[in-house]
Amino acid sequence: MASYNFSDHTVSDIWVNKAWVGSVIQGGGGGSTCCVSLPYRYAPGTKITLDWDRYDCTISNNECLAKYKGRQWPIKRIHKVVEVPPYQAKDVAELQLALLPNDEIRVYAGGVYFSHLQHPAWKEFGDLLARGLRPLEGEWPVQNTRLKLEASQ
Repeated sequence: MASYNFSDHTVSDIWVNKAWVGSVIQGGGGGSTCCVSLPYRYAPGTKITLDWDRYDCTISNNECLAKYKGRQWPIKRIHKVVEVPPYQAKDVAELQLALLPNDEIRVYAGGVYFSHLQHPAWKEFGDLLARGLRPLEGEWPVQNTRLKLEASQ
């Protein structure tokens, strides 16, 4: 189980199917924790429940930093049920979560790092992954919009 945070929010706690699996700072991730179980054979419609707590303030929001200086930042809990994309059991080394701006999330079951060109995220993220793990505020979902516009032309 590994989490990658492409947002500008520190995520203080993450749960998968009600089991705590870690935390991740803004623009950070890749560390592994244990354990999430998936069916050995992929079954269409396989879903996981994701909950995460993220700080409502971001490092780049000076107004918020000033407002809560010396105090606990407010926390927002996000809850989503996400379908796991198809996987082959022989290839699965870990479940990967990609936390994105606007409280979006992507799930991958595989054995390839995000930096590898064969990671399935490259199809959606495109060149955004080429510059490494970092907050994508202002860049996401602009890349998606550009891809959709190109596809419709």
